[in-house]
Amino acid sequence: MNIMPEQRVHIISSTTIKPSSPTPRHLRTLNLSLLDQLFPPSFAPLLLFYAEPGPGNCSGEPLSRRMQASLSETLVDFYPLAGRVGSSARISCDDEGAYWIEARADVRLNDILAQTDAALLNQFLPSFHAETLHLVASGCLLIVQITTFSCGGIAVAPYTSHKLMDGSSIACFLRSWSARSAQRLEGLTPPRFIGDSLTQARELPLTLSDYAPTDHCATRRFVFRDSKISGLKAEAARSIEPTRFTRVELVLALILRCAFKASRSVTGSTRPTLLQYMANLRNRMSPALQEIDVGNLAWIINISFKGSETTLQELVSNMRKEMISFRDREACGLRGNEGFSKVCESIAKLGNVMGEWKEEANLYRCTSLCGFPFYEVDFGSGKPVWATCHRSMKNYIYLMNTKMRDGIEAWVTLGEREMAVFERDEELLASAALNPSAAHHVMRATIPSRI
Repeated sequence: MNIMPEQRVHIISSTTIKPSSPTPRHLRTLNLSLLDQLFPPSFAPLLLFYAEPGPGNCSGEPLSRRMQASLSETLVDFYPLAGRVGSSARISCDDEGAYWIEARADVRLNDILAQTDAALLNQFLPSFHAETLHLVASGCLLIVQITTFSCGGIAVAPYTSHKLMDGSSIACFLRSWSARSAQRLEGLTPPRFIGDSLTQARELPLTLSDYAPTDHCATRRFVFRDSKISGLKAEAARSIEPTRFTRVELVLALILRCAFKASRSVTGSTRPTLLQYMANLRNRMSPALQEIDVGNLAWIINISFKGSETTLQELVSNMRKEMISFRDREACGLRGNEGFSKVCESIAKLGNVMGEWKEEANLYRCTSLCGFPFYEVDFGSGKPVWATCHRSMKNYIYLMNTKMRDGIEAWVTLGEREMAVFERDEELLASAALNPSAAHHVMRATIPSRI
């Protein structure tokens, strides 16, 4: 049973931030791509935590005020974020503005870092507060929540709509906003909104759904250090055809293997499973897209497991095979006139699999933010002491690099009964630490002792 934690974060003010100069008339409508159109209007639950700035990082101007002003400047280039979703295939770039929330936490930053708690972290996201729910319904694309701790540290939640922004787009936006806030303007390149130049939107009766149950679920955080991932790599290399698996593939394969075992323990049966893995298309297309290209340049790789795969080698090999197949056969076809047919094929394939398995199958979803430079986002007061992203929805897995890039942090949400088995799995705990301090690798000089 999910228990609502005591409210520790309270909104103290809110306002609208508009672009510092009006959007030209010829840019007032952004036609979305087919991929943008299909993505649900969910928001990315990214959180960046910052310690109180030291004396050398203070400009005399309050950081929040500087961040507000620089956001207004940034919205000139990222003008769709100040608009509203006009339809499933169109954004009205009418400068209604992004929404800015200031809140105060009655806990210390060090308390958050020492013992991370998914339910408490949710309070640092705009979605926790009833006041912001109408913004999502009205088509708002950017809601920023800045939460100040009693110690002087802050949490930044750049809540961006998946209708326009994928992980790489969010990183591009944060790079631009933080550079303006810190007055690092040299070499700053404006974004390029791909829109329907990638694949034109169509009249469609559906969008993709990211719905998953939230009741009777449990979320846990695990950290896999590189030394342990090397052990997984050695184990996977014992297969007949050794392959250079990635860190993400190895960690995800182990999580799935242990989740499968937990499911069997609870249900008493082996169920077929579908993994939906969100893949960045930028480097999978030909010619490759750039980091400044903004939009939903990502797509879902559907990886099915019939239940007969039991070893780490079998699981990771199956994942690698499907990812290579996606890169070679599907990714390039998601642009241009061929895009519509490729998207329809992918959706039909998913429908056939789920129709065949009916309710007997388990569905897992994974998003990896490993490789994105969220720990480099410096608004002028220093880099984050912790960056994290999680969603407490059943069978969701979020992966992100640790601060020192010496491991992978995984947030895993399962049913309560499955999690009770999963979090005690000896094979899992041999490679991962359960909820270690997020401040473990932060230098003492970075975090003042009083936080």
